Amino acid sequence: MTNFANVERRHLAALLRRVGPDAPTLCEGWRTRDLAVHLVLRSGRPDVLAGRVLPRVPVLGERARRTEQAVAGQPWEELVRKVEHPPLYSPARLGPVDKRINTVEYFVHHEDVRRAQPGWHERPLLHDEEQTLWRSLTLVAKVMLKDEEDTVVLIAPSYGAVRGGRGRTGTVRVLRAVPSELLLWTFGRREQARVEQTVE
Repeated sequence: MTNFANVERRHLAALLRRVGPDAPTLCEGWRTRDLAVHLVLRSGRPDVLAGRVLPRVPVLGERARRTEQAVAGQPWEELVRKVEHPPLYSPARLGPVDKRINTVEYFVHHEDVRRAQPGWHERPLLHDEEQTLWRSLTLVAKVMLKDEEDTVVLIAPSYGAVRGGRGRTGTVRVLRAVPSELLLWTFGRREQARVEQTVE
């Protein structure tokens, strides 16, 4: 199967070129330039991400701030090129590693840009692509849903079901959709995800 992470990376880069650096995204407070900066730093500067996670370490925090500013100030086409082509030393250059760490990241962020634009429409994915997203969802669903007070059951017909949530209320929320839409819902894109929800 084709590396779905790389497919989504290329599609996202093409979309970023089309909409420009100031288009909206579903990431609160982020325009497309902010999202591109995030992806470039994630692929090539994990030390900067450490500065975000450990802001109380002054050296790391200051380095992160300066690096983010420098990357954000690059010409838009250069920034998009770096989104599309990670540096040679990036783990994203290794196919199996790229699939594992970037498939969900690039799928979700591609949809973050797509679904924030006026007149967006759903796009059908191949069965293998949906299967890949379903495998990822089954691995992360319990963690992503750990703060839900209800029991949440995600059902993807012909793929399977996964359960999460604390189950403290006695309410069971059942969501049905293809894996890609369930994954978007689980990752917080709830208003835009096309899911059918029932309460039991």
